[in-house]
Amino acid sequence: MRENVHKDVYRFAYDEASTELRKILKSFEQLCAQKNRVEKLMEVLKPEIGMAEQGENGDQVKRTTHLPYCTVVTRLTVL
Repeated sequence: MRENVHKDVYRFAYDEASTELRKILKSFEQLCAQKNRVEKLMEVLKPEIGMAEQGENGDQVKRTTHLPYCTVVTRLTVL
């Protein structure tokens, strides 16, 4: 009887872990698809954001803001 109880507990833990892993895998696949969309968007927007003239090595892009003396420096890298 005691062995049966342990088997039930292990089965429940296994089922829960399997369910959680399936959710993680689904989220990972969605993030990969989103990453691909962002990479394609960056390729299209490179001329607009000034990366075309700066090269492909992840150089910095400087943009001024509406605030005086405030410049935002961003490093964009396509992997």
